[in-house]
Amino acid sequence: MGKKKSQRIDTRAEPEALSHNPFAALGATRDAAPSSEAPCAPSGGDDSPTPAPFTIGRTRKGGFALSIERRAGGKVVTVVGNVSGDAGALLKTLKKACGTGGAVREGAIELQGDQRERLEALLPGLG
Repeated sequence: MGKKKSQRIDTRAEPEALSHNPFAALGATRDAAPSSEAPCAPSGGDDSPTPAPFTIGRTRKGGFALSIERRAGGKVVTVVGNVSGDAGALLKTLKKACGTGGAVREGAIELQGDQRERLEALLPGLG
């Protein structure tokens, strides 16, 4: 039995044009003039921002109640205290902003890792 010789594809030929481009229609919508009415604008005359479903209380010194705890196995957890309202909504916001996991336990929010610097910058805008 002999070796089979593989057939080579001729790469010197002119490339064929694409028969179907799914992105062709996107260019037309991007270049179109924007409409005067925003499609996602809420109906109603009240332009006031909706209040957050949670509040973060400050300490007596004016800061936020942030602490670090060490767990079994050497894991570090950042704890945000003085949370009232919908702690689940705040947890979701903080997890997305910090790019980490977390949980709500006993009225406090726990985030994985040492997140103090990020939270000190982020919490004044939220609370």
